Amino acid sequence: MAKERPPLEEMTLRQLRRVASECGISRYSRMRKSQLLAAIQEVQRSRISPSQSNKQEVQEAVEATKFEVGQEDNVGEDLSSVDEGLAELPGGYGESLIVLLPRDPQWAYAYWDIPNDRKEELRRAGGQQIALRLYDVTDINLDSQSPHSIQEYPCDELAREWYLPVPVSDRDYVVDIGYRTADGRWLVLARSEAVRVPPLYPSDWVEEQFITVSWDEELRGRKLLELDPASKR
Repeated sequence: MAKERPPLEEMTLRQLRRVASECGISRYSRMRKSQLLAAIQEVQRSRISPSQSNKQEVQEAVEATKFEVGQEDNVGEDLSSVDEGLAELPGGYGESLIVLLPRDPQWAYAYWDIPNDRKEELRRAGGQQIALRLYDVTDINLDSQSPHSIQEYPCDELAREWYLPVPVSDRDYVVDIGYRTADGRWLVLARSEAVRVPPLYPSDWVEEQFITVSWDEELRGRKLLELDPASKR
């Protein structure tokens, strides 16, 4: 059984555009809702009492909208169907990951995605309190060297993001998310890449250096110039 079409006044903008297309109204996609309604009603009246003058008036009304600019009037349009048929976003992607981003010289922002089965595995291994550890790794390799400093921040088990105070600016930092055990062990869930937190003070770069590169020169994997900070000169 065909669904009965609602009155024009109750139609959404999308429905009015469909009717305008059926009526052969040109440039209907540029019209506002009120303009579409008026144009469709004119066409319907002309079909009941066809006259060349009515058709001319409709065409003039349509042509008058060609050069109108501005945001479409979507008031009253039902947008509930826009996302129909789209799948829900997953709660996670099954990979342990944490990302550290400097917000400013005094704060950093971390977000992460840790599968629940990975958390459960470390809890069975003795993990009790989930926490974030911020390491100062300036000029060192954390895999083989001890960090300059460690700050630990307990966080919520259900959290997916956290803001961390930065102890010293103009340094390189790495963040871990993991579990602290009762006997003091640290069980790592994920580790971020190192990021540089900007300094509080103005940059000490005062010497501009320029290089010329030809248009067709291959730059992939090449180092053309290395700048040394003033503190290392």
